[in-house]
Amino acid sequence: MKIIAKVRYVDFQKRSHVVEIESDSADRRHLEDLVKARYPADKVYFQSVRQK
Repeated sequence: MKIIAKVRYVDFQKRSHVVEIESDSADRRHLEDLVKARYPADKVYFQSVRQK
């Protein structure tokens, strides 16, 4: 089962970015770790998490 998460993250310069992440897990902590691994995110806010 594929999960699509739409998230907004704030970087170290306090700029806001909106991205979509695809994962196999719907666990919020796992999704947050994926965002922080791919992008320079300080804070992560979830807009939606849904099945593909």
